[in-house]
Amino acid sequence: MQAMTSLCSTFSGMTLKAAQPRAAPVERASLQVVASKRCDLTGAKRNKANNVTFSGKRNRKWQEANLQHRRVYWPEGQRWVKLKVTTRALRTIEKNGLDAMAREAGIDLWKLPFTDARPERLEYKAKTGPVVPMGKNPRKMKNEEKLAASKKGPLQAKYELGRIMYYRDA
Repeated sequence: MQAMTSLCSTFSGMTLKAAQPRAAPVERASLQVVASKRCDLTGAKRNKANNVTFSGKRNRKWQEANLQHRRVYWPEGQRWVKLKVTTRALRTIEKNGLDAMAREAGIDLWKLPFTDARPERLEYKAKTGPVVPMGKNPRKMKNEEKLAASKKGPLQAKYELGRIMYYRDA
């Protein structure tokens, strides 16, 4: 029997292309959102259980962990750290300390979302007060002569009764 140099169809006598290896599809960069119902410090998660009826039928149910989204004060970092912890873990934090529990869980507290509680920061915030964030105006006048001749003052903002009020000094 002859070695086939190309693939042939036995019915039509046509040559077929050998299957070429296809290039692997390009993997998209995906952002993995970790939204698990699990304690950050202890790893506690839901428990699988059964509801047993009077007749003995068993129905699956889940016993969720008592998770709380809390800001916990971390004295070594002088900051309030955001954590998702169980109420049991909160009691353990009071007993052992946040630093020891985070070290045991393998969590770097410096990388978590936080609110700064350093005395310097609190002093600065008390001195400056709340400042309204103002975006840059791409249409802002750049010509100094026209700016000086303009009747309008720059747009300013301030907080009044919890709302942002915009005004111009005339």
